Amino acid sequence: MAQFLAMQVWFNFSAVLPVVEQEWQLTPTQSGIIIAFFHVGYVVAIIAYSMLSDKYNPKYSFVFGAILAGLSGLCFSLFASGFWSALLLRTLSGIGIAGIYVPGMRILSSIFPPKQRGKAIGIYVGALVVGSGSSLLVSGLLLNSVGWNGVITVTSLLCLLGAVLVSFLALPQEAFASRGEPLRLSKIKKVFRKPNLLVNGGYAGHCWELYAMWAWIGPFLVYYLITQGVETSSAIRYGNVFGAIVIMIGGFATYYGGRLSDTIGRIKAANLFLFISIFCSLSIGWLLQAPIWVMVLIALLYGFTIVADSPIYNVAITEVSDPDSVAIALGVQSVFGFTVTIFSPIVFGVVLDHFHWGAAFTVIGLVTIIAPICLFTLQKIQHTTGLFFTK
Repeated sequence: MAQFLAMQVWFNFSAVLPVVEQEWQLTPTQSGIIIAFFHVGYVVAIIAYSMLSDKYNPKYSFVFGAILAGLSGLCFSLFASGFWSALLLRTLSGIGIAGIYVPGMRILSSIFPPKQRGKAIGIYVGALVVGSGSSLLVSGLLLNSVGWNGVITVTSLLCLLGAVLVSFLALPQEAFASRGEPLRLSKIKKVFRKPNLLVNGGYAGHCWELYAMWAWIGPFLVYYLITQGVETSSAIRYGNVFGAIVIMIGGFATYYGGRLSDTIGRIKAANLFLFISIFCSLSIGWLLQAPIWVMVLIALLYGFTIVADSPIYNVAITEVSDPDSVAIALGVQSVFGFTVTIFSPIVFGVVLDHFHWGAAFTVIGLVTIIAPICLFTLQKIQHTTGLFFTK
């Protein structure tokens, strides 16, 4: 529940983007840069949080991160007035959110045995998906009545409520301490072994596609409805609600994906979802003249498959890493994944500026092909490593 509430901040800027873009005269490239700098803040902070979570109770990182993200969101609603102020405050929000995701996974990986970990982390990632998508839903329902400032305020207050919930968690310090060992070079080297790098390469390709799509799907669906003849204010409302549904359906997808990977193996499950989502990336942007029922089907399939493999990479990295370096391995994985998300929203915006939606989505899909390449390579070496990646 705390993860769900805190994630309201993640896409609340994308949720109000069609309005603030017009009010502040932002170009798609500038909007992409603001989105990307949220991820810059995340990447800058994630390793520090991860090292702390191997040695100290990760609940404290979660509480601090949620407070920072919530307060910077409130400042955004009160003081943001253009490109530079939005850039600064969204960067601070990213630094805050970095304290939530990995520490939460560190808690779960300590509680659940490997055979249940896929399902457990799948539910946790589902809370991230539904929570982040909820900001689009809040925008679609409230934007006309409370304005973009009100949408940012509501979602930021929910993030602060998440911090309050976690502050009441009773978690023993000894369950998370790394036996007092300092962070040595030998420990860092362990998280850069070949299996780790291949899992993380797959995760990076997955994140490239996922976070570009999540950031831009709301504005895309608004534009699609306008081309279908829907009046602008109604298009913004219904486009954001539809975008929220497309993202939030991933909450079921991550549970299913994690559970399927427990059954048929990590690689088989991940590649199944990757191939379908890449197909959707290559096609959806070219369907602006398609009937609404076609767009609904493709968008829902896209929203489900693009995130269903997300917990698989998280579980896989806990299985290839030593128990005393799980959090730092998860942190390195997040750096791999979220470093590329700094660039994918910008690339999307730049391509959109110069071409159109079809080209922007296609570029995202083509780069994602690196993910199945990494996983097929990993499959070839798994028999010599004894890893649980396929049945």
